[in-house]
Amino acid sequence: MASPAQASAPLWLKVLVIVMGLLIVAGFVVVAAEIARRMSTPNAARPPASGMASGFSERIALPSGARVVSMNAVGDRLVVHVETQGGPASAYIVDPRNGALLGTVEFPPGVTR
Repeated sequence: MASPAQASAPLWLKVLVIVMGLLIVAGFVVVAAEIARRMSTPNAARPPASGMASGFSERIALPSGARVVSMNAVGDRLVVHVETQGGPASAYIVDPRNGALLGTVEFPPGVTR
């Protein structure tokens, strides 16, 4: 016959294994729920722009004679391709959430690398 010390060892070991298994399952559920939450609301971590109740109005000055050729969404930015008469083409990088001009890139004609 087995002594009481030998019989209780498998019981506590079984309880420990069950508890660890439940913790692993709970961890997977938490990770899956967080991934689903972040995929459904990708901009939730970003604070809203200050002072904007709804929409915005922003004026971006273009050189005289310039025209907008195209606009493309790139990631969370808007790139506006602008051409001028006789001048360099430019790309204006705009934040579409608040209309702020983040920067410009000029493409002068005839310049090579």
